[in-house]
Amino acid sequence: MTDRLPRTLEKGRMFREKLAAGRPVSGAWSTLGSPEAACLMAGAGLDYLLIDLEHGRGGLDGLAAQVQALAAFDTAIMVRLPDHDAGSVKRCLDLGANCLLVPQVDTAAMARHILDNALFPTEGRRGVAVGAIQAADWGYAAESYFAHANAALTVLVQIESPEAVANLDDILAIDRLDGVFVGPNDLSASMGLFRQFTAPPFREAFDRVLEATLAAGKIFGALPAPGLEVDRLVKRGAQVVPAGSDQTMLRGGAQAVIAGLKAAGETA
Repeated sequence: MTDRLPRTLEKGRMFREKLAAGRPVSGAWSTLGSPEAACLMAGAGLDYLLIDLEHGRGGLDGLAAQVQALAAFDTAIMVRLPDHDAGSVKRCLDLGANCLLVPQVDTAAMARHILDNALFPTEGRRGVAVGAIQAADWGYAAESYFAHANAALTVLVQIESPEAVANLDDILAIDRLDGVFVGPNDLSASMGLFRQFTAPPFREAFDRVLEATLAAGKIFGALPAPGLEVDRLVKRGAQVVPAGSDQTMLRGGAQAVIAGLKAAGETA
């Protein structure tokens, strides 16, 4: 046993410090569940990698492998949860998540449920298995992990429906909640305006979430979309704007190879 801070919490603290400085943090999605692809992206110097367990591949075993592979990098591990189940929250944290991104949070009660299961007593009711979990260096830093895990964790909830927008003030009033993240596809779809990102009702809802979040002193994040490009979002105060993914980078690279060879052939 040791009193040193486990690597998971070192990374969690660094990530929180970057966010507290108010600057945007660089990140990309990990959707394929590949630790090798995760290392290639982290090696570029990303502040965080967003491992998608809602729509991505790999599951908990893939998450565990990526956490282990990225231990040598300062890149934080952000995990989009697959659901709101207490077991999902606890297992992702036990494996070494530094930040939770929670999909489809429509009410303050939903947000509190996540926080309750993400924080150790007495702030919450997260189960304590620090003597065995990966996040506590397999039990070698059990006491240190338990003492500092709550303070090192970042929690963001996704606003993706008219109900969530209507309940936004109550959600933002939760002190321990760090911020919100808008998924334009889901929000526009739930409004009957799928991918109509310039439609006035959608932009009004999006702008309300952004402005209210920043006014509350919380972190704002969003997925880029047409009319909501990375530079525009950052200029308006967004800090968490994941730009690209393992899939898009591989697909774009392959398409560039083909385009380059085609162009070379046309000029030969």
